[in-house]
Amino acid sequence: MSLEDNKAVIRRLYDAFNTVDLKAIDEALAADIVDLLPLKGQAHGVEGFKERLIRLRKSFPDLSFTIETVIAEGDIVAERSTLRGTHSGTFMGVPATGKRVRGTMMAFNKFANGKVVDTMMAFNKFANGKVVERGRIINVFGLVRQIQS
Repeated sequence: MSLEDNKAVIRRLYDAFNTVDLKAIDEALAADIVDLLPLKGQAHGVEGFKERLIRLRKSFPDLSFTIETVIAEGDIVAERSTLRGTHSGTFMGVPATGKRVRGTMMAFNKFANGKVVDTMMAFNKFANGKVVERGRIINVFGLVRQIQS
């Protein structure tokens, strides 16, 4: 597939996140996709990604994602996006506050056979127009797996 085809898959994936189109997520992600930074207790593969989205939607029912930038080279598509939503349900142990949230994410997605086969994300949190929490992309679990094998 071409770089433009791979970028289009990412755009369709974000449309699927916004509409909770689980079938489109299946079409964009490999069944055995590797999430290099999964949530605690998240299932493996595409089912884990769908589970993550459903969990986020319970906490932020109006959650929306906007792609800001998409760059592709070789079998990698990098994207920067903004998420917005209202904290209306418990999230990571924090009861609903009704507060609006906004954050930026960056992800690097590796492609094979027209589908995303692994992804790594980082997230930044903003308040009052400034970054107040900064995510770093580092695969600590991958390092641990390497030293344990």
